[in-house]
Amino acid sequence: MDYRTFGHTDLKVSEIGLGCQSIGGGLYHKDDQEAMKTFDRAFDSGVNFFDTADHYSQGNSERLLGRAFKGKRDRVIIATKAGMVYSSAGSLALSMRPLLRPVRWLLQPMKIPFHLMRASQKRHVFSEAYLTEALHTSLKRLQTDYIDLFQLHKPDSDLIDKGDFLKTLEKLKAQGKIRHYGISCATVDDALLCLRHPEIASVQVTVNLLEQGAITKFLPIAKEKNVAVIIRNPRAQGHLTDNLGDITGETYARNQAEFREKQDRARRFLFLVREGRTLAQAAIQFALGWEGISTVIPRAVNRQQLEENLGALVSPLLTAEEVGRIRPTGDLL
Repeated sequence: MDYRTFGHTDLKVSEIGLGCQSIGGGLYHKDDQEAMKTFDRAFDSGVNFFDTADHYSQGNSERLLGRAFKGKRDRVIIATKAGMVYSSAGSLALSMRPLLRPVRWLLQPMKIPFHLMRASQKRHVFSEAYLTEALHTSLKRLQTDYIDLFQLHKPDSDLIDKGDFLKTLEKLKAQGKIRHYGISCATVDDALLCLRHPEIASVQVTVNLLEQGAITKFLPIAKEKNVAVIIRNPRAQGHLTDNLGDITGETYARNQAEFREKQDRARRFLFLVREGRTLAQAAIQFALGWEGISTVIPRAVNRQQLEENLGALVSPLLTAEEVGRIRPTGDLL
């Protein structure tokens, strides 16, 4: 595992981190014991950057992280997020997932409507009172007295542009409750708006074989301004993996036609699969290879997925010919 400087901060982060979105409570969550073993295996493999959020698995993602690293807190970098809130109906729907896990395969036709319903129950809150309360709750769940990186969770363009949140985050930083803060952005345009505020230490965006817009539009400017860049969804919510049983792309699809269209686009990259390299590993290599990126955070809900993700570091590297077929006008590091 190699480690990279995290923008203009004093942090050194593993080039591959762990995205903890579904660990602890998603439909594919096996049990808390497997989650803990996954955290332990990641740590033993050199992963030191763990990205979660206060609402992931209704807080259980943070709770498990807190348990896993209580005795070695100073050896890991924990990033969490706040600002995304579910209504009572949305929270109720999420609480039903443990009951649905045994029959999740039968629910495949309903996944898109279910996720659309859940998405309709989301709202965003970034007031000083809410962010302060959310941070204190996260600290309690994580069993720590500080957060290495506190991120706003997909604020809209107007809020980013105005920057009213900066005063709140600077106050929390001065109190020692957060070391640094950043923004997890919904779009590349929002990521560009973040670069207007030099106080922001990091920006989280999507880069993968299916979504390459940030590569030329955002990454060079972020590098010039020495802002840390976190890349999420390198496997395109599961489209860029052979394990379609764990695909989460329905979460981001508005209908079956859009979902199938992404699947069709993903199949065009099957030429990247070769002996010793899976499609997921090729996808992670692609996301990891661009100049200016601090860390890539593929998600994993068990040790098997984690091992495949980490295998990207030792599997055959993408060749110049393959990169040319992926992106004729760009070069990897």
